[in-house]
Amino acid sequence: MSRFIESICCIDGKIQNLALHQSRVDGTFKHFYSQSPIQLGEIIKNVPIIGKHKCRIVYDASNVEIEFQSYPKRHINTLKVVEGSHIDYDFKYEDRTELRSLFEQREDCDDILIVKNGLFNDSYFANLALFDGKKWFTPKSPLLKGVRRQALLNEERISEHDISVDDINLYSKVSLINAMLDLGEVIVSIDYVTR
Repeated sequence: MSRFIESICCIDGKIQNLALHQSRVDGTFKHFYSQSPIQLGEIIKNVPIIGKHKCRIVYDASNVEIEFQSYPKRHINTLKVVEGSHIDYDFKYEDRTELRSLFEQREDCDDILIVKNGLFNDSYFANLALFDGKKWFTPKSPLLKGVRRQALLNEERISEHDISVDDINLYSKVSLINAMLDLGEVIVSIDYVTR
């Protein structure tokens, strides 16, 4: 069985969205394992106190590996729409082979926009939020319900909506969001989305 990953943002020594990460770990353990889940607040130690770091936790029922990595800003300027109706990624698996095969279809673009059954889902490494000129919307059925996405929904900064690939021109830009990237940190104009 595959192992699982949590990627947790730590800024100046503070762990971000810990309760939401714990909830996802709890759900993974409930689905795959019979024992009690790991407790992130107890196992994350020695958080770097200066700057933005990714705490990468790889785990299964009996083993946990933790490492901190500094997190440089990503430069994503172009996106390629790819069909991924066969992809299933409800849990944050360490094995991303199927996602990598989609990413390899990006041609000369920086990242991909995955489409399932005519609707946008996610990019290779992030959830999506699309801006219509007034509000930000996130696909109602992403491949993976990310922690940052859930935090933004809780804060009512984004709303869920089915976003059809045929309606892409109703939006002006796409923001890539994940545990390490807040809304608006990485934005791509719709003009730089290739179909």
